[in-house]
Amino acid sequence: MDKTKEQKLAITSIDSNLAVNAGAGTGKTKVLTERYVHILEHGGLEENKEVESIVAITFTKKATQEMKERIREEIKKRFPQGEKWIRFYRDMEKANISTIHSFCGNLIRENPLSLGIDPMFNVLEQEEADLLLEETILEVLLEFIEEDEDIYKLVKLFKRDHLDKVAEELKSIYHKIRTVGYSIERVRDMTLSYISNIQIDEEDLQLIKDSFLYLMDKARKNAKIYKLKTHPIWIAFYEGKYERKDLANILEYLYENIGTNSKEAERIESLKEAILRGLFIKEKENLWAYQGIFKLLLEIDSRYREEKDKLGSLDYDDLQLLALQLLEDEGIREKYQKKFRYFMIDEFQDTNELQKKIFYKLCSKKNTLDRNNLFIVGDPKQSIYGFRGADLEVFYDVMEDIKEYSSVEPIKLDINFRTVDTILDFVNSLFHKLMEESYIGLKSYHKSSNQIDVEILEKEDLKPPANVDATEYNAFYESRLIASRIKELVDAGEFKYGDFALLFRATTLDYIYEDSLVEYGIPYYNAGGKGFYHRQEVVDLINGLKAISNRFDTISTIGFLRSPMVGVSDKTLYWLLRYRQGSLLDTMDKDIEYIDEVERKKLDKARALIHKLMIKKDLYGINHLLEELIDSTHYLESLMLYPSGRQLVSNVYKFLSLALDFDRNSSGSLEDFIDYIERIKDSDESQAKIYSEDADVVKLMTIHKSKGLQFPVVIIPQMARAFNYNRPYILLDKDRGIAFKYDKVSPFYDKIKGNRKLLEDEEYKRLLYVAMTRAQKRLIIGNQGKDSGFKKMIKDLLDYDRITLIDRVKKQPSSRQTIKGLGRGIKLDSSRHKDFPLIASLEGYNKRAFTRISPSQYIDFKQCRRRFFLSYYSRLPLELESSHQGGEGSILEPTLKGDIMHKFCQYYKMGMEAEELMKRVVHSFGLDYNEGIGKELKIYMENYLKYYDEDYDHIYSEKEFYLKVEDVYLNGIIDRINIKDGKAEILDFKTNRVKNLSQLVKVYEPQLQLYANAFKRITNMEIKRAAILFLETGEMVEIPTDEGSLQKNYRDLVEFIRFINSKDAIEEYEMAKDCQIYCRYKKLCNMN
Repeated sequence: MDKTKEQKLAITSIDSNLAVNAGAGTGKTKVLTERYVHILEHGGLEENKEVESIVAITFTKKATQEMKERIREEIKKRFPQGEKWIRFYRDMEKANISTIHSFCGNLIRENPLSLGIDPMFNVLEQEEADLLLEETILEVLLEFIEEDEDIYKLVKLFKRDHLDKVAEELKSIYHKIRTVGYSIERVRDMTLSYISNIQIDEEDLQLIKDSFLYLMDKARKNAKIYKLKTHPIWIAFYEGKYERKDLANILEYLYENIGTNSKEAERIESLKEAILRGLFIKEKENLWAYQGIFKLLLEIDSRYREEKDKLGSLDYDDLQLLALQLLEDEGIREKYQKKFRYFMIDEFQDTNELQKKIFYKLCSKKNTLDRNNLFIVGDPKQSIYGFRGADLEVFYDVMEDIKEYSSVEPIKLDINFRTVDTILDFVNSLFHKLMEESYIGLKSYHKSSNQIDVEILEKEDLKPPANVDATEYNAFYESRLIASRIKELVDAGEFKYGDFALLFRATTLDYIYEDSLVEYGIPYYNAGGKGFYHRQEVVDLINGLKAISNRFDTISTIGFLRSPMVGVSDKTLYWLLRYRQGSLLDTMDKDIEYIDEVERKKLDKARALIHKLMIKKDLYGINHLLEELIDSTHYLESLMLYPSGRQLVSNVYKFLSLALDFDRNSSGSLEDFIDYIERIKDSDESQAKIYSEDADVVKLMTIHKSKGLQFPVVIIPQMARAFNYNRPYILLDKDRGIAFKYDKVSPFYDKIKGNRKLLEDEEYKRLLYVAMTRAQKRLIIGNQGKDSGFKKMIKDLLDYDRITLIDRVKKQPSSRQTIKGLGRGIKLDSSRHKDFPLIASLEGYNKRAFTRISPSQYIDFKQCRRRFFLSYYSRLPLELESSHQGGEGSILEPTLKGDIMHKFCQYYKMGMEAEELMKRVVHSFGLDYNEGIGKELKIYMENYLKYYDEDYDHIYSEKEFYLKVEDVYLNGIIDRINIKDGKAEILDFKTNRVKNLSQLVKVYEPQLQLYANAFKRITNMEIKRAAILFLETGEMVEIPTDEGSLQKNYRDLVEFIRFINSKDAIEEYEMAKDCQIYCRYKKLCNMN
């Protein structure tokens, strides 16, 4: 389709700042793509640096990838126009198209030493950062409550029944402050200054007195306000005979006794406002509480930074704060201003103040935005991320700045290329009334062949059965209306399953809708479901682990016994509890006459299994325990018999994967794992995905997740769900600081809360607008329930001439067939897959996929491919001979000796008593330090100290790194990184017996080059040298790290990854030709 005049203008106006107000479906992605390509051709950019000179910021990683692909497609179309377009296409790998966090992360990685941070920092996932912050806050709270009486009193003001909830309050305001880009100190000074300067207005006091006198004269004799005439509190106030410290209490009392008078409503409202203004003096009385909050926040901030430093990590807020700090440096700022010529920011309505400051630094030289290179595009009607700190005012502020400083009016895109006219007419009619003059209507491009394409599903006067929650029953009925309607439309051939999307405001009850889809045999994909840890199949596994961990955990043991893993009856559980002595596990061994033989066998098997796993729990990882628990109880087979069996089994596999990650990343016990799950169980973890989002399945997601997407049919369930106005105890005002709810009447807090509610109401309107404008051909609204939420918001504004009402379920759920067992003599193979779908050869089944690799795996592969296969692919449990290869007279096993020396090297600092440190290190491994061990380690220690030096700008020990190579993550630990004058030295310490130095160097050279490659690619820092220090002999050997050597090393690494992920047969893994080193598989190979 042809571009509109406004689109063309937005694409070609590249010589000045420009703001584009783009309504839903008006082609802003097309504008961004073509503007990028237009800049490549007409932007006057330096040759060979054109792609690197443009910065495009997207809202999500998915949007980043889509923009890159679209730009590549546009560039590819221009190949016939000349060689430069082919070069542009190749250079797209270097394109600065990313989210704001990735962009800031890149700036920081290029300048870590300027900020004094670890050059190989990693970014904590939000969940990890939240857990770390929560632990820090609880630690600070517990400590300060013990030591500081004021903090104890402050915590009581929160009126929370658990300290975790107070921690959540502090975490919330901590995040809010950082999102705005302020320091804790700045907000403290702002807050305390504002409160200290609060003064009572004498004119307000006079207004209060005059208003009361007037209203008393107008009131009935039995009215509350009339009775005040003779009350001593009123008399004291009126005559001014009170102490200043009592004024707040007096005003509160008067406020509560105003009463009502419909004829004097305006005067009463004016009186209330005057009293509330007067009550601001309460803030002064509670200044101590504000000081306590900041005392806590400053300590939390300090300790949280320390914890992140220990991990070599940053959180997402750090990325933006540090990027802004970096750009305060004039030299660095000028460097990036020279590098980046154009900035394009998508979804600007969801930007915050901190991000604005970053862009303004880069787009301003002497005066605001004087580089004339900022392009922003967004839709104020789609600003829905206020809960994440997005600030719609920032969008309007920047639009005004562009008008003021560049004299350029915003461009408005209002022709919608997504939605048919029937739906758009409905949307325009509704939102003109909801948003009034701020709403810019959308013009339709597509005409529908139907008169009406908007449907409302609702059965009025629906009464829930007795003892059934009304909200859940309404959701249950609505879910059946929706499933029935989907089935009806698909059966009629109007749409496919893949055309439908259910967009939820919140996913609390989405499981009810999933159950309905399952009942109707409708395939679905949940892109945003929560509650993974509350799914019954996962709860069963957690109960099993808890029963193994603690024999006295009765509730969990009952849950395990009742689950499909054991399947005992309620009657059996009753008798077990009735005759319980000690633990339920002990009771299971008793001969209870009321438990029949079948149930007894179940209990005996369960008891034996729990006992066996109790013995194993400290010997094996969590993943191994779970696998044995699942295999022994045939849990997966049981789950596959359920209608949603595929989903249940997938969730079990996901839980196994999470347990495996826990095993790999920590040395925690079963109890540690249970504690970990308890901490994260209420997180946003979604169920395992059993369909891709491109499959012909119904999509379920949140409205927020649907942003930027479109669907032929949009269904908005739970329109009657009430809005959530729960308020934190601490709120932030950008100009005056924080406000704290220390009492029922907290004037500063109440004022900000009132403003915030107005803003949230507006955001709810925008949220509904986003949901409705995702629809292309049909919009279906689930309206079942009481008048609240979205339903209440639009109830009186609907144009029923544009709507079809549906109030009954027309299609019934799919019938189910009983599963029949096959006779023992029947044999089936995969050729009968059509008749027996569960019997099939699955491509890739039992084939190992390496998603993570380590340097040691790479080295093993380089030495002997067969040994790699047996060690890492087959994982044969061979104990062919002792692995102890220590030299004659050696006391310590080689691996243990290596661990001890590495720990010594990690903790030693100049001036320490080396032998004392070595003793502590040896003790930490559970060994007694004696003369023999000391003598064996002495030579290693002395050789290390001979080379030890601290004359560097930065020193990092035992530094872990992750490097993505193709689709695999390389994870390793570098023993030592020394940095001086912006150049790095990489050292690796080896405790091997040195019989053939050149042979050892040949073995370990690829490992050091791999470390150098990883460090250079992650930090973009020059490698001065890399060396191996052999601690037995004290020999230091340098390894080549020139460009050619590192490139060859990287190519070899890529070939290694491709090989192991494509070869799965032992014959493809050759034995080493020169098998001189010790190998546990030597006998096996000799047999071969």
